[in-house]
Amino acid sequence: MKDLDLFKFKDSVYLREVKNKEEALRDLDCDGFLIRSGESEARRIIASLKDKKFGGKIALVGGDDAFNRRALESLKIDYLVSPEGASREIGNKKLEIRIKDTLKQRDSGLNHVVAKIAAEKRVKIVIDLGEIRQLTSGAQASRKIARIMQNVLVCRKAGCSLRIASLALDKSGIVDVKGRQSFGVTIGMSSEEVRDCVEF
Repeated sequence: MKDLDLFKFKDSVYLREVKNKEEALRDLDCDGFLIRSGESEARRIIASLKDKKFGGKIALVGGDDAFNRRALESLKIDYLVSPEGASREIGNKKLEIRIKDTLKQRDSGLNHVVAKIAAEKRVKIVIDLGEIRQLTSGAQASRKIARIMQNVLVCRKAGCSLRIASLALDKSGIVDVKGRQSFGVTIGMSSEEVRDCVEF
């Protein structure tokens, strides 16, 4: 497969975005689930899918270092999406994950320890191009891309797999393979990483 998307499309993995267990169990007719919730609800969703013997892919939207580490250590997931921080809905509230940078380093949601755990558990780190395209402020986009660039270096040192996905809601949001690979070159991926970044 060449992409992750939030609707059925040829040659892509169809993930249904869910926020709670009830949403997940409502319809299992998909290739996998994108979980956008807190740690305890994600745990319940994954346990209920296991009980139903669901064999598809599980993706989790990331947060800060601590959240990402706990998720990688304790949850059985295939993809960690946007570890550099993303908006997340918990209950009825939309929670923007605010990650603060230090003076000498950006807090990108990944460090060498977290990336090593991802490499050992064979969890792929996914860059969500759909989210980047939705950013309205140039400052927000530049901060996010700078964190992604830092994650590329961290993943390379730890031997962790990086992927670039459209995660589009419809056809208009899809970024083709060449576009995603070009973005990979822009953020500092090696030619080998660029070649592999679109294989799911």
